[in-house]
Amino acid sequence: MLSTISGHKLEDVKAGSSGPVFYQLYLMGGRAAAEAVMERARVAGFAGLVVTIDTPVSGIRERDYRNGMKELISGSLLEKIPFLPQILSRPGWLISFLLDGGLPALPNVVIPGKGPMPLVDINAALARSAVTWADLRWIRDCWRGPIVIKGVLTGDDARRAIDAGAAAISVSNHGGRQLDGVPASLRALPEVVAAVNGQVEVWMDGGIRRGTDIVKALCLGARAVLCGRAYAYGLAASGEAGIARAIEILRADLERTLRLLGCPSTAALDRTWVNVPKSWEWS
Repeated sequence: MLSTISGHKLEDVKAGSSGPVFYQLYLMGGRAAAEAVMERARVAGFAGLVVTIDTPVSGIRERDYRNGMKELISGSLLEKIPFLPQILSRPGWLISFLLDGGLPALPNVVIPGKGPMPLVDINAALARSAVTWADLRWIRDCWRGPIVIKGVLTGDDARRAIDAGAAAISVSNHGGRQLDGVPASLRALPEVVAAVNGQVEVWMDGGIRRGTDIVKALCLGARAVLCGRAYAYGLAASGEAGIARAIEILRADLERTLRLLGCPSTAALDRTWVNVPKSWEWS
């Protein structure tokens, strides 16, 4: 699952893939920009589209406030002064940052007549890009391939997503980074699976750190899991090799878990392999 990763054009990412790749769409930059990127995704050969519905605004990222991200990214020179000791104490990072061109633009969000959207505009862009059910009808008209609705946490929204033409649903609380206190994705999964009742595939996103997490999700009805942080950590540490290593760690732990359970394969996983609280049960 690939998003609008800054510095990587979607055509280049797809060209280097070895299997079906879906493009994750955020409606930043207006409908014209979204229509243009959907057309680019189609031409590049992306197999499907993932529409994220839980980012009407950016959540409060308290770590970013503490670390001064706003001042460092878009503040004045005067606002950056308190952070100079930290910046100058890491000359290797600073040189690499400057040689790499500094703050990147978003090459996959091209504003008609203006070019790629600057990274500093992303929070304001999200606030203007809330997805409605009417938008899903428009996206369905623009994109003829399968559409996955990501960010569903209730049975009612799952049924409505199916009515809107979703080919699959991703149960996700955005890693807990949007609205504090929402249920964990795993907690919401049984309700969504029951509501979908086999009509479309159900995926789960959020909290996947180990192979045991994958097993739990599959036992509770997920067809697949998404693991954004695992690949992001691997990418940051060692590029493509880091991503491959992160996936291999998850795969090895998944296989180990199956053997420890005495389960022959992932296809055999169901609720009998986990203890589910009564409050999680849905008919």
